[in-house]
Amino acid sequence: MDFDRSDDYCFVCGMSNPSGLRLRPEASDGSCSFEWIPTRELQGWPGITHGGVVTALLDEAMAYASMSIGGRYATAQIAVSFHRPVRTGVPALVRAKVEESRGRRVKTSGEILQGGEVLASGSAVFIRTGG
Repeated sequence: MDFDRSDDYCFVCGMSNPSGLRLRPEASDGSCSFEWIPTRELQGWPGITHGGVVTALLDEAMAYASMSIGGRYATAQIAVSFHRPVRTGVPALVRAKVEESRGRRVKTSGEILQGGEVLASGSAVFIRTGG
């Protein structure tokens, strides 16, 4: 199955989605990184970014790292560990890299940092869907 990305409505990176985050991840050579400041609208507990948003950001960074080696990929499996809360209103660095690429399957890792401290980390497996 190949996915059409022409509508630009991805929740994380789509510029046409009025409810989205509208982030522009930078990716090349199997790595991705971007800076982001979580807003209050994305909180779960007061002052703490919702875990689903944290997971979405890690998924996006790992997907972009995968796509930077060529092709389109879909998440097949993802695991996220929350080490400490990701605070709202504080700049965060999201980064990811490809750990292994074999055929249509790519294994990745990612992390979110604030103040140089890793607050959340994850790993994912992506399957090449085309392109």
